[in-house]
Amino acid sequence: MTNVDEDRKIRPVLNDDEFNLMLAQARGNAFSFLALRNPAILCTIMITGKRRTEVASLMRRDVYIDKPNLAMNFILLKKHKVNPPQIVRYIPLKDPLSKPILEYKNYVDEHYPDSPEFWIGTRYVFGSPVIYPYKGISGRQVYNVVRDAGDSAGVKVWPHLFRETAGAEEIRRDPSQYGVQKVMNRIDVTERTAWSYMQRHILTVIERDYDRKKETD
Repeated sequence: MTNVDEDRKIRPVLNDDEFNLMLAQARGNAFSFLALRNPAILCTIMITGKRRTEVASLMRRDVYIDKPNLAMNFILLKKHKVNPPQIVRYIPLKDPLSKPILEYKNYVDEHYPDSPEFWIGTRYVFGSPVIYPYKGISGRQVYNVVRDAGDSAGVKVWPHLFRETAGAEEIRRDPSQYGVQKVMNRIDVTERTAWSYMQRHILTVIERDYDRKKETD
């Protein structure tokens, strides 16, 4: 997959081309159900920046249409061990990344209307995946989706990179103290971590500009 400690130093975010390559690989899964579910998982992580366990814990009731948005109700698991709070993330329906999630949601609503799970699980039996409508997925399985898509696309990636990418997106839009607040709200991190993301992003931009200048000298 990748050496996280080494690669984090040289590539703090995932770019659009890399993500699109991963998405194409996930869509090309030979098993039609996974060709719907796995791209939806990738888009959910990419657009929300939520932790893999939080993405895996989404239930059917947590994902609904609230026009003009797709709403996803996440339980914030890592920092809150007792009575973890919930936060609703609204994704505009016009956002291209919402489309694979909607396609998957519509499929599940039609074919498994009685399942309480949003991410319906599968298990390999004699080398072929079998759908288990009443069994969900784990954070480890979300990790496997990311790993397999990255390996197939030749992209060095790890699940936490999606969080850093989402944070960097907010910082690019608003490189101020308000941007830090937006990072905190989007991916549920402390102020200290949000400032760390901003510093890392700024240093990367400076270093890239410096490298380009050297190339032209």
